[in-house]
Amino acid sequence: MNTFDPLDLAFRAGQELYKAGLLSLINSRRQARGRAPVGWPQVASAPADLMWQEGNARLVRYRRDGVPPARATAPSTPLLLVCSLINRPYVLDLLSERSVVRRLVERGHDVWLLDWGTPTAADAQRPLGDYALEQLPRAAAVVTERAGSDRLHVLGYCMGGTLSLMAIAADRLPAASLIAMATPVALHDEGLLSLWCRAPGFDPAELAQAYGNVPPHVLQPAFKMLDPVSLATKFVHLDGKVEDDDFVRFFLAMETWLEDSVAFPGRAFIDWVQLYRSDALAKGGLVLDGVPIDLGRVHCPLFHVIADGDYITPPASSLALEKLTAAQSQKTLRMPGGHIGLSTGRAAHERLWPAVSDWLHANDATAQQAAARRDAGA
Repeated sequence: MNTFDPLDLAFRAGQELYKAGLLSLINSRRQARGRAPVGWPQVASAPADLMWQEGNARLVRYRRDGVPPARATAPSTPLLLVCSLINRPYVLDLLSERSVVRRLVERGHDVWLLDWGTPTAADAQRPLGDYALEQLPRAAAVVTERAGSDRLHVLGYCMGGTLSLMAIAADRLPAASLIAMATPVALHDEGLLSLWCRAPGFDPAELAQAYGNVPPHVLQPAFKMLDPVSLATKFVHLDGKVEDDDFVRFFLAMETWLEDSVAFPGRAFIDWVQLYRSDALAKGGLVLDGVPIDLGRVHCPLFHVIADGDYITPPASSLALEKLTAAQSQKTLRMPGGHIGLSTGRAAHERLWPAVSDWLHANDATAQQAAARRDAGA
């Protein structure tokens, strides 16, 4: 395992050069068209309090400042947001006007977020099960204790949804419901990512052995090559809208997030690729750290959120979950666009997140009515 990686230093320097050049280009184009210069926008601005920390992982609770009193004091089962190990979670709080966190807080939800943090050398030997079956449940226990609730809603984005499913299936997470957002489940799909992971000549253990944690300069180019055309077309689109202040602000915020890369913990990376090869989560027989993971033991209500243009988690991979659990209450909402647009797209903020909020409130109301009937019959 290399402790010094000149390629990583070059990659990080290249990211900073790219960002500096991008901002310079945008402002030169704007100046030529009589528009004022812009700077990098502030991201991740929703106010929050640190409630728990374990290693590099942080659990925050978002403040409900400015929420109407009726909504702020109404009973609300806490909602825990769980993202991928390899993406910064502030994609859910990108800009104030494109913040999933703010939309949910404004509608009266008690929103918490688990940030896995940046892995260190000590994390290189942590298996996937340690995240799904140990650290995630410990964070959830803090949520329920501090919120004074027996259960919690969970919103899992991409890999975060898969980790949450594993914890629920192992009876490690007291989930009142799960919003499975672009969640990979059936992994023998026709997407390029699945084909790469299953390629006969690819050995994830070699990367983990060489690097410890698989670095961004290995992962990020691979993800960009899943959709190489967009790398060129987005700059054509930018040039056509460089005078639009709102568009440029959003574009720069997205580039901030896209270039803010996280390494994949080495052992967890091997386990994740093995999931793609075996498809054991969907087919059955998955065992994590000696614990059987059976999706048939998932009984909580499920809200499946699908992006029809998703090339990271193809729709078929997520839709398979509809038939793999014992959940009696399920809802599916398909949105146009891609993987990231579910959190940052204008259409998502107009249609998806109000629907998610209404569904959560309806589930809380149903649970309260059931509890009242039990109390009346006792």
